[in-house]
Amino acid sequence: MQHFLAWSVWLGIGLLSAVVFGAGEAATELLRFDRTAVEGGDWWRLLTAHFVHLSSGHLLLNLAALALAAYVASPATPLRMQILAWGWLCFATGLGLYLFADDLYYYVGLSGALHGAMLIAIAPSPYYSLKVRITVVLVIVVKVLWEQSGFYDDMANAEMVGGRTEARSHLLGVIAGLIWIALSQSWKHYERRKSLEN
Repeated sequence: MQHFLAWSVWLGIGLLSAVVFGAGEAATELLRFDRTAVEGGDWWRLLTAHFVHLSSGHLLLNLAALALAAYVASPATPLRMQILAWGWLCFATGLGLYLFADDLYYYVGLSGALHGAMLIAIAPSPYYSLKVRITVVLVIVVKVLWEQSGFYDDMANAEMVGGRTEARSHLLGVIAGLIWIALSQSWKHYERRKSLEN
């Protein structure tokens, strides 16, 4: 029961994504990132777009990545912090696309937030050495930087996922994840110092 609760947020995200996909085109149109709709006041799309997928292949790819991130995450992380982290990743990625990708009119998918979630999962994990954790973080950061270069083909997976890969969402997710890690580590350091002073 304890392990189920520890991963309930991850399971909930996967289930929500599957339910939204099963709801069909109407749900996609209502929940996807749509710049015109956001400008008209549909701000919830900055969050909900991450749970919409282009195809079953797109959904399965993101569910596999979600399972991997959940696997490396520490089950000791409080549920409240998991929910806050996911809320931050989805909102920051969605808002970042709105503010910094003004040529982007539609967006769906969990991969942007997932890049940040993998960082948040691995960075404090007690199951891996510091060397392994730093290596994984560096690999993710280098991958995302490569995706921003002219060498990356954003249409390479188009047939499998049903559309172009929006690599800027990966970059924004990584930035959001690094901000979360920096702030949470700073807060932990502050709490440690405060406890030593008392």
